[in-house]
Amino acid sequence: MLINVTNRPHTDWSPEQLAAAEQYGEIVDFPMPALPADAPDEEADRITALVVRRILRRLADADGAEPSAVICQGDFVLVFRIVTLLKKEGLKVLVPTFTRVTKPTLRPDGTTVPGYRFEFVRFRSY
Repeated sequence: MLINVTNRPHTDWSPEQLAAAEQYGEIVDFPMPALPADAPDEEADRITALVVRRILRRLADADGAEPSAVICQGDFVLVFRIVTLLKKEGLKVLVPTFTRVTKPTLRPDGTTVPGYRFEFVRFRSY
């Protein structure tokens, strides 16, 4: 099982990213919660604890036949705290890596507009 704690559901992933995730079996999306900029540290701790409990509960409910991992990407503070706790639990925690491919667009007036897209490369362990 692969738990995706990001703001990008797996239904939006490229075929390459989905293929790389296949080794973990089922993909379960847990949207990364928002942490308001003015939130106190205690709120970050509370949100982190909720997310980690939810992940551990979901993994405990799985049959365990497949390897498991968690993708964690989003708010820097939450990611750091969530990853730290999950690694203490012995879980594999990953982040997707991408290459930025630039392709400027030429306008009819002759000017160019910078454009780019991101191509999935691989999952990297924290």
